[in-house]
Amino acid sequence: MDFIRLLLEDENSATSPIYNAISLIAPAAIGVILLLTAFYGIILGVRLAKAEDKEQRVKVQKTLTNFLIGALIVIVLLLILFAIRPYV
Repeated sequence: MDFIRLLLEDENSATSPIYNAISLIAPAAIGVILLLTAFYGIILGVRLAKAEDKEQRVKVQKTLTNFLIGALIVIVLLLILFAIRPYV
């Protein structure tokens, strides 16, 4: 059995209110983070479109590449999290 899960879900445990608060806040926090990530991606795309000289375009392309790699890593980790704990 999952000892940590039983400990956190125990009504007599001191951590039960903390677990309940995290369960309520986590989905909203994940949504806000994903929304901010989407806005940042849009801003980077606009910067790339507005870049006039080659040096600025290369800098924005590197930033956009790093952003896309980071976003993919976060999405994969969220999918793993939801596969492990679908009720979060």
